[in-house]
Amino acid sequence: MAVLVEGDSSLLVSIAGASGFIGSHLIKRKLADYNILGLSRSAKQSEGRLEWLETDLFSFESINRSLESTNVAVYLVHSMLPSTRLFQGNFQDTDLLLADNFAKACLNNKVEQIIYLGGLVPSEGASKHLDSRREVEEVFKATGIPLTILRAGMVVGEGGSSFEILKNLVLNLPGMLMPRWTKSNTQTIYIDDLISVISASINNESFFNKTINVVNGEKISYAELIEQTADYLDVKKLMIPVPINYTSFSKLWVKIFGEGDYELVSPLIDSLLCNLPCPETPAEISDFIKYKSYKEMLQKIPKEKRKKAEKKRHAQTNDVRSIQRLPNQSQLNQEELSNEYISWLPRYMKYFIRAERIDDELKFYSIGLKQPLLILKKIDEPHNLNRVKFHIVGGLLCKGSESGWFEFRLVCNGQYTLASINEFTPSLPWYIYKFSQAQIHTAVMHAFGRHLIKISNKGAHL
Repeated sequence: MAVLVEGDSSLLVSIAGASGFIGSHLIKRKLADYNILGLSRSAKQSEGRLEWLETDLFSFESINRSLESTNVAVYLVHSMLPSTRLFQGNFQDTDLLLADNFAKACLNNKVEQIIYLGGLVPSEGASKHLDSRREVEEVFKATGIPLTILRAGMVVGEGGSSFEILKNLVLNLPGMLMPRWTKSNTQTIYIDDLISVISASINNESFFNKTINVVNGEKISYAELIEQTADYLDVKKLMIPVPINYTSFSKLWVKIFGEGDYELVSPLIDSLLCNLPCPETPAEISDFIKYKSYKEMLQKIPKEKRKKAEKKRHAQTNDVRSIQRLPNQSQLNQEELSNEYISWLPRYMKYFIRAERIDDELKFYSIGLKQPLLILKKIDEPHNLNRVKFHIVGGLLCKGSESGWFEFRLVCNGQYTLASINEFTPSLPWYIYKFSQAQIHTAVMHAFGRHLIKISNKGAHL
């Protein structure tokens, strides 16, 4: 591999999550050094060395086109907010699917380095949020592409989601109950220091295939964060310790008074139950860490309350996404999974559903109806994606002849198995669909998961 040099005008750095808090700061820092490609869900105006591409991270084809000619790919995506009107699944499985698309697009485009910003890993008892970030690390490692993993705790800076929730809590609440999780240890990093570390790792072979904790070495608890923030903002705060960990109530008051989306707040609160490690600042990044304490970081923060950004509304289309992780102890490949599902479904719903397959077209019928409920067409994959993909091209239950796709895929060399429906538009009236067809689909996929466990157990006894 050729050694790239900082400031090389031919180097293209592509950033997934470019329009977010961290991505926007990174662009400002590195725009003079490299050609930068910002990947965004919505169209943006390109300018100078910054080009924006509208990219759907749920679509491999979209990401693959966007990453053409990319040298370094920076991944700043964490998918805790829904992207469709109805989402059936959880953020962990969504993170897996998005990372798998990104990783395989990097492989296909011969990207020379991946940089991933994840979260600090506790020594024991990781939350679903932190476990998800670790799984994404595994997905990128499986590519064999030189990988730089940067792990950070709460990023402090005006506009940072976690920090703004904390600041809003202090400003909005006259008093706070302090459950046991507020005594958990955490780590903070100032946004400028984090951007310095990400910047230094771009195209730097000494950072290849390393996992680095981006920390300033300060041992601090969540209670101390709250107390120091209140002192800095000159807010009198009554703090009442309580000897319990009540996360459900905590999520409610953090959502209301922290002014955050519940989908974002909930996994963050679960993570607060974990004691994060408090290591010393690693030697390779020590020169980039200028803010050694949370109190120093607060001096850079305006004391005025930040105007709440207008919540982004999803387009009022009746689109649906469903992602389920499947147990696959039998290590079925994607073709075997697809065939097993097609043969199993009519047996499971024998009084309601029959399936008909002719070449690459699959039709599902309801007993007593001549027209198919759904028509699926299998798509040939030009790349080795370890998935079987069916376009939903018709049927009584879908709207139009192009209504998304249904797929089975293996992730991380078969370590994880996902089934997903993407961009599906139902023909039923929305609320009828939501409480009928959508619920049936979820129940069917759970039943298929139990079926896979059953055939695995049978195989183990043969």
